[in-house]
Amino acid sequence: MSAGLEVRGKSMRIWMKTHPLEPVIKETLNWSFTPENVEKAKKMAELIKLEIELDQFSLAKHFPNSRHLKKNQMSYYIAQYKEMIRWEVAPSTFDGYYSHLKKHVTPRWAKIHPKDIDTAAVKKWINELKEKLAPKTIREVITRLASIHELWRQENKIPYNPFENIVIKQLDNLEPDPFSKTEISMILGTMANQDIQNLLPCIFWTGLSISEQISIAWEDINLEKGTIQVNRNHVKGLHKVTKNRRRKREIKLLQPAIQALRRQYAITGNRYAQVVNVLQRDNRTYKQERLHFVWINQEYDRPFNYYELRYIWRRHLKKASVRYRGINQGRHTFASQLLSSGQVPPEWIADQLGHSDTSMIYKHYGKLIAEDIPDYLTKINNYINQ
Repeated sequence: MSAGLEVRGKSMRIWMKTHPLEPVIKETLNWSFTPENVEKAKKMAELIKLEIELDQFSLAKHFPNSRHLKKNQMSYYIAQYKEMIRWEVAPSTFDGYYSHLKKHVTPRWAKIHPKDIDTAAVKKWINELKEKLAPKTIREVITRLASIHELWRQENKIPYNPFENIVIKQLDNLEPDPFSKTEISMILGTMANQDIQNLLPCIFWTGLSISEQISIAWEDINLEKGTIQVNRNHVKGLHKVTKNRRRKREIKLLQPAIQALRRQYAITGNRYAQVVNVLQRDNRTYKQERLHFVWINQEYDRPFNYYELRYIWRRHLKKASVRYRGINQGRHTFASQLLSSGQVPPEWIADQLGHSDTSMIYKHYGKLIAEDIPDYLTKINNYINQ
């Protein structure tokens, strides 16, 4: 363990070996190369050597801006960021953020001083990421990096933001790809796995997402009134309250869904209850609920999870000779079919889906299926001629 001075040309740097198992630390002195400064540097090296021997050395005291200080590395702020968001977002969201940090941000930036991150460096990294990641993922990764860098800027009151002019072009959102009336008939008319025979009509005629559908219990359903109270969803093995307060809603059931649920009650209505922990909106508090779940995987004697349903759904579409689309297209189909009918105002559909207004209906769920569009022209002409 020691220290010394290295002079290269007109450059001076102090080297330090603070521990036998630690690498040598080298710090360049930003001093003009003069005889006086060389003597000053020698004395500084001797002082540091003495402090190391006396176990009194502090790198921060001599080199407060050293990149070797943890507080001057992005790793320090990455750790801060992880602790900050741990209780701010849902566990499933945190898992996604943590994955981005572990796989992409930490390997590239952990040992870098935040001041050395500039727009050019970030753009170069983005070009590297484009070779292996989708634009959406790149945008999420850069958002994580920018949020971490902001912690350093706020702490040090740094106005320069290297991410300010970073623009990542996104691919156009995929259009909803709902099922037509004919396809719905083919799917519902094909003999299905007994566990999902009654679920299939509810996929098309409730407007629930699959995460909401999985978490529905008989305690939420009133078959006499024809309603379901949507109180929770199921994401990555965890029951939690609805995505937002607007999604906590009462939906009105259409007749095909009511009939399917009546049949399902004979199968799971009197099954034993399960006590589950439901994550609350603060993302840290759990509330115990005793529930009789509606959709049960009889093979494992427990409620379905998303991946099991997706697998069974794929097999069923193949059996029904219907082009494959994801199981959540049932929600798109619900909205599109009701819009196509011409019998339901968009406001009612938005309320069923848990949207605050109709903007999402027109943007995402307003695709009318050509073969199902009613003959509006004839209706209008008949009205005029009355």
